[in-house]
Amino acid sequence: MRVIALSMLTVSYLALGGCGQGEAPISNDRLLQAFEDGRTGIWVSAQAPVVQSLGDEMIRGKTHQKFSIRPAENVTVQIRHSVEDAERIPVEPGDRIRVHGYYEWDARGGFIRRTFKDPDQPGGGGWVEHKGTRYD
Repeated sequence: MRVIALSMLTVSYLALGGCGQGEAPISNDRLLQAFEDGRTGIWVSAQAPVVQSLGDEMIRGKTHQKFSIRPAENVTVQIRHSVEDAERIPVEPGDRIRVHGYYEWDARGGFIRRTFKDPDQPGGGGWVEHKGTRYD
């Protein structure tokens, strides 16, 4: 699985960064390693396609927009984005996003949360980028 993930990252780097235009690619390595190790409670970044919109859910008294991304062929990770702390993201399946947030592991792939500005968190909190717009 690691060989496939690393191969995909290399292709992504060449495709997205090779022409010298656009944003620098984000490595999925830390997220994929956390998933593989069953590690939880760490800040990660990723870039991946959206594979499914999961609607909204109340979590800890706040409404969260939920959708899934696929950072590697056999790994799907859920994004839990608080629409009370940041603007709703107009994502559709097939869209590519960049995300920075707090990863929580589970056997299904885990989830990334805290995708909003928070000065009390390392680096000022998280964010999601979609089609050139940062939602934080």
